[in-house]
Amino acid sequence: MPIVQISRIQHRRGKRTDLPQLAAGELGWVIDEQRLFIGNGTVADGAPAVGNTEIVTSGSSAFTTALNHTYKGYLGDSTPVTTSVSRTLQKRLDDYVSVKDFGATGDDSTADVTAIQNAINELYIDTDKTDTRSRRVLFFPAGIYRINAALKIPPYAHLVGEGPDKTIIRNSGNNAVMVTQDNAGNVGLNITAQVNQIQISNMTIRNTVAYGGVSLDSAKEVYFNNCKFQGSYATSSPADASTSKGVTVTSTTALPCEKIYFNQCQFTKFARLVDMSFDATNVRFNDCDFNTAYYGALIGDEWDSSTTNGMTVGPRDIQFTGNSWSTISQQAIYVKAQQTVEAPSRNIISNGNWYAKDVANNFEGVGSIREVPVLRYDQDECSSIMDFFERTDLRRSDGSSELNAAPELQGIGVQTKAIKSQTLADATTTAATINEYPGLAGKGLKVVYKIVRGTLDRTGELIISASTNGVSYDDTYTESGSDCGVELTAAQKTDGSSVTNTVVFQFTTTDTSGSPGDATIDYQTTIIA
Repeated sequence: MPIVQISRIQHRRGKRTDLPQLAAGELGWVIDEQRLFIGNGTVADGAPAVGNTEIVTSGSSAFTTALNHTYKGYLGDSTPVTTSVSRTLQKRLDDYVSVKDFGATGDDSTADVTAIQNAINELYIDTDKTDTRSRRVLFFPAGIYRINAALKIPPYAHLVGEGPDKTIIRNSGNNAVMVTQDNAGNVGLNITAQVNQIQISNMTIRNTVAYGGVSLDSAKEVYFNNCKFQGSYATSSPADASTSKGVTVTSTTALPCEKIYFNQCQFTKFARLVDMSFDATNVRFNDCDFNTAYYGALIGDEWDSSTTNGMTVGPRDIQFTGNSWSTISQQAIYVKAQQTVEAPSRNIISNGNWYAKDVANNFEGVGSIREVPVLRYDQDECSSIMDFFERTDLRRSDGSSELNAAPELQGIGVQTKAIKSQTLADATTTAATINEYPGLAGKGLKVVYKIVRGTLDRTGELIISASTNGVSYDDTYTESGSDCGVELTAAQKTDGSSVTNTVVFQFTTTDTSGSPGDATIDYQTTIIA
């Protein structure tokens, strides 16, 4: 049916300066500004005010200058917090910067590397670098951002996602997912100024090929929070791969890495979850999870000499605190030996970590004859403090005593174990085991203890020396009152006819016919590897 014109709508039209008060419902078209208004009508007719109301069109300025935002605070039952400051919507929206504002999609099919790099450069490099207002938080909405080249992260970059396995940056190129750069765009050993004040949180940094996660080059004051570093390493064919590093560092002697912090992060499926050989100090891993790798943390592997630029002293003062480690073929932490006067890789500390039973057994299970030490310190000034080793405890209770487990810690270092408490049964005339220490040959051991038996008590220190010639010990103590009737000894464990390297801490007690009866020992062990 054809459209038939039955009337023509009348309205006013003209320039903005000539727009009069319109009648109720009357339209007024501003020709020069391409804007449309409608008359309010009179207050008597119910209008809130006499005047004209603009109807939003493509030519309207409402969303840029006319429509304002005023913070209202909490509008509940209590008196809200308010402010009289009014800002345009444009300015309000500019408080928030998303990579999607620069064209990134996060759809796992579009190549997002250029859009993301443009966003990073615009916020932290291309703008006036001396104006702190340019250093905004760059937000990555949930999605998979596909890249094929390393993202270059400059000073003051602050990248935030919506959480691991929600915001994912996925790299398929033969390079790391992220590298640091200076303000001139230099990377690696070409950096000319310290790359500082970087924060990255709430995202997954994933590499789908056997290359790295993040390379921190001449970086200082870098913070990773709640990030997941994920590679492509598979346990079906366990082998080392020197290019597959979850986190690594590169330094020059003039610009070493320092003050690098990882909090509540996950490291998984890299051949080397952490690999550091260049100069680096004050590196912290707190409350993190390390799993599925050939090595956990490999320290000093590529350090060659003190004359190499950036390898003057190597990595030092690296601390792992409150982390969990599982499904790792070789050592969880391995500090490589270097034969120099000024030896690198000092003060590597493991404190309060949990090492699962499937660490350091070549993915062959508990009791494997290919077990290696969980921690190996071949440099001095390294220690293990209050760590828990599930593998060792399982060997004492699962009946697998025919194999001598590798030690928890091997090399040069001090291991301080948690305090334990045990009942020493009355009338134990044949030496019974209090604890076992596998692989202790060539090591020293100190047991500080307190024994309570009824009203009697003893405080002492048992020193044990283990070597290929056997085990010797010396028990020095002070008792209150009479002899409490407990003897502490040490011996090498025997499996059948074979003497192993396992040292057994043991006891005997006198027969008190039930009074005072059993004794209790509280003890703490320190092992000098």
